[in-house]
Amino acid sequence: MVEPQPSIAVIGSGPAGCYTAQFLRKEWPHAEICVFEALPVPYGLLRYGVAADHQGTKAVAAQFDRLFERENVRFAGNVTVGKNLAFENLASNFDIVVLATGLNSDRGLTAEVDHRSRVLGAGSILKALNGHPEVHLPLLSNGALAPLGERLAVVGNGNVAMDVIRILSKSIHNFQGSDVDDKRLSELRAERIRSIDVFGRSSVSSAKFDLSMLKEILHLPSVTIAVTGLREAQEGCQRYRLLSQHLDANPGTDPGNGVLDSRIRVTFHFEADPLRVAKSSDRSLLTVRRHTQELPSEFEVDSIITAIGFANRFSEAATGDVEHWVGKNVFRTGWLSRDGKGTVAENRRVAKAGVEAIIAQFKAGDLSVDAKGFTAIEKTIEPYAVDFRGWKNIDSHELATANPDRCRRKITDIPRMLSIAAPGRFAQQTTPDNIIRMI
Repeated sequence: MVEPQPSIAVIGSGPAGCYTAQFLRKEWPHAEICVFEALPVPYGLLRYGVAADHQGTKAVAAQFDRLFERENVRFAGNVTVGKNLAFENLASNFDIVVLATGLNSDRGLTAEVDHRSRVLGAGSILKALNGHPEVHLPLLSNGALAPLGERLAVVGNGNVAMDVIRILSKSIHNFQGSDVDDKRLSELRAERIRSIDVFGRSSVSSAKFDLSMLKEILHLPSVTIAVTGLREAQEGCQRYRLLSQHLDANPGTDPGNGVLDSRIRVTFHFEADPLRVAKSSDRSLLTVRRHTQELPSEFEVDSIITAIGFANRFSEAATGDVEHWVGKNVFRTGWLSRDGKGTVAENRRVAKAGVEAIIAQFKAGDLSVDAKGFTAIEKTIEPYAVDFRGWKNIDSHELATANPDRCRRKITDIPRMLSIAAPGRFAQQTTPDNIIRMI
């Protein structure tokens, strides 16, 4: 006789949510597990956060496909908990609820910022170039993304900063096999980017980026490298040696044949703190304090891109107030539990530890097995829900319509997604959740 096993709701289908479902399924082969997702498509960070040219990292999605296809885990996409389905309703009808919603917004600068200046989030840029249906970037009057301009500043020196620098510097011919949104990329780079200044508070030896991420940028034929803030005391650092080897004597200048160097000048500024951002004519003025200089330095740029982490900006139209989703049977995992820190691999470790804690509480008798599960909320979400078969319809369409040198062509319009997921079924759906919000 099979002992009673809990009904489990996982909110969020990114790596943290899917890894959690995997570990829970391994422990409870007969438990009812349902993964809820606000978008019609799964995989969150993998699909929209991991850089479009890092398909090796995205490949773990195939592993998650098997979770839904073979492991009897239910996918309920296009269901916004807190909007289409009250969180209290969900929590009262499942024995265990795991929040794996991630963090949905770029963290803002702590420095003083003139609201008229142009400050954009690195996460917003990566999501846009990954084909996310919601684009939180400035638009032109014709609806196209506004160009970033010729001179850019990136604040932050972690892996997200490296992703943005690489994506914006890479020749279009070097995106083979990616799923980058070519239209949006061309719009953001409509004005040829000439320089990117990268500012990080830490020294080169304690910068947050992985060495492999730095190497990808240094090996791009489309860039030339400069550095400030290197100190002799750090010569033993591998990053120091690598950067020193790639320094160009006269980046961006006439190489002697009368033709201006067309490469993008990427300058890494270590030990540099942003002090304030002001409006300067039609550009933004970034003031930076260097640790080795008394007087601050000023940089006039077209756009400032922040890559200093992520935060949750609660919105009723998006995911509800996750901050107040609490209860004895409610657990958190992934970025939501770690303040936006950790790679995909780290999310797996965090998910495993979280599931072990859930199991320990269950075995201690702190969690009950008496909730009705999915049948109790099925009618509520029926007008909205996209099941896994619907996602596979979208998946097949994106793969089949990809350009020859791209691995897929993502659909960026939610109503279009729904029409492909289940032709005819969502024709009349006009709820706010399926309106593309572009600012």
